Amino acid sequence: MQNQPTSVRLLGLRRALLGPLAVALALGAAGAQAQTVTPKVVATEAPKALPTDVVYYVDGQLAAPDVLSAMNPSDIGNINVLKGKQAEALTGKATGSGVILVTTKGKENSPEVLAFNKQHNVVLSSPSPMQTAAMAAARAYIEKTYPSAKLKSVYEDKNKAGRYVARFTEGGQTKELRFDGQGQPVAE
Repeated sequence: MQNQPTSVRLLGLRRALLGPLAVALALGAAGAQAQTVTPKVVATEAPKALPTDVVYYVDGQLAAPDVLSAMNPSDIGNINVLKGKQAEALTGKATGSGVILVTTKGKENSPEVLAFNKQHNVVLSSPSPMQTAAMAAARAYIEKTYPSAKLKSVYEDKNKAGRYVARFTEGGQTKELRFDGQGQPVAE
């Protein structure tokens, strides 16, 4: 039985299971040797007004900017920004700052959204498996280390490639903590 060739499907399944296992092992090992990094308290910012010279689409439907303001960020699956010729091709006219396409988590694979994306040649960008694993590890660290905190977002640091920022609220303060590509906290 051991000398029989392994099917491609079985190999794919084994590889798919290795990613989460690697993250779990990294988190376990990190717990034993984790450094203490204090989150930076950041000023609570007033919500920024959405640009008015942008065309918004939510789940393939033209939408008003106020629809986005009322949206729960955890319901958003994808946000894509189209500028220049891509935006003009979608709307048929020049747009100031471009077009913002928002796809909610529940509608990512709906026939309406898929048809809209195909009709307008929209290719959704998704994070790589490494980015997904790093962000998941950062989330897990925040949830474990700061159980009373409310995680607001985890995103890639624009200033340092391969680094991530977790923003959360705790005790009425908004805080940020930076992470490396393995989801380990790092000092700024």
